[in-house]
Amino acid sequence: MFRLTVATVISTLLLSTIMSALVSFFITSLNQGKFPPDISSWVSAWMLAWAISTPIVFLAAPISKFIANKLSDDPRDT
Repeated sequence: MFRLTVATVISTLLLSTIMSALVSFFITSLNQGKFPPDISSWVSAWMLAWAISTPIVFLAAPISKFIANKLSDDPRDT
């Protein structure tokens, strides 16, 4: 169903890193009531978010790809 290639691992790590960085940045900013937030608070929140998001993306990516392939009628998606 899902091949674990080097490109898959790299894209998963990049996706979880970028998403967790952006979300934690804006949530930390909202919680502190200032923009940009304190860097130390943001980095602390980011590391926690990254540690949680990376395994979730590794688990959810194959499931979402499988569902997307089932919903698609494009023959190139098989």
